[in-house]
Amino acid sequence: MAKRWILAALVAASWAGTAMAATIRIEPVETLGSMVEFRDGMAGARSSLARSDAALLVQRATHDEKDMPALVIAVENHSQAPFNLTPSSVVVTTQSGEPVAVFTRDEMMASLEIRARKRAKWAQIAAAMDGAGAAARDRPTPTNPRIQDGPARVEAENEAMMAAAEGLGFVAQTVQPGEKHMTDLGLGPLPKDTSELTVTVTLAGEAHRFPLKVTRYR
Repeated sequence: MAKRWILAALVAASWAGTAMAATIRIEPVETLGSMVEFRDGMAGARSSLARSDAALLVQRATHDEKDMPALVIAVENHSQAPFNLTPSSVVVTTQSGEPVAVFTRDEMMASLEIRARKRAKWAQIAAAMDGAGAAARDRPTPTNPRIQDGPARVEAENEAMMAAAEGLGFVAQTVQPGEKHMTDLGLGPLPKDTSELTVTVTLAGEAHRFPLKVTRYR
């Protein structure tokens, strides 16, 4: 029987993502039920049970400065019946038991679009106020180039943020016998004191647990 594919497939797919500056480091911790493997410089964890396989890979340390990790999971169905993989199939908790939100892809993109609109609005307001203030003086002065360039700069940053977020967010799937499914986990921001995470994925009545160590750089 061929070696199970699941972690190798995750690593191969991860190269499609865009690397971003890391503010935290997340590392899988090996246990008897969750084996850590290193492939192409990436660490992932794999769990194999009777009816299902699951694997987890840290695709990027963080999504942005809000400490939203990009973790990818893959599952394989070895049972005789289909199972559903939905956000309710995944429970993520910190070392104190505090839950971490799991967002769908639609929820993730909607949140980022709201944030992008707010950033663009405030950049436009700042540029308008700078221009009005410079013109209103007894002796008009030049406007601040950085503030005036703000709307264009923020627009470019927003485009980069949305491009980097492509593929993030949980995508639910009914996994048929013999089939596989891979999705971003869709984690929300981590609590500031997070030093450990536990990701529990329940499939076909089996619980796959992945402990993770979290190190913060700033």
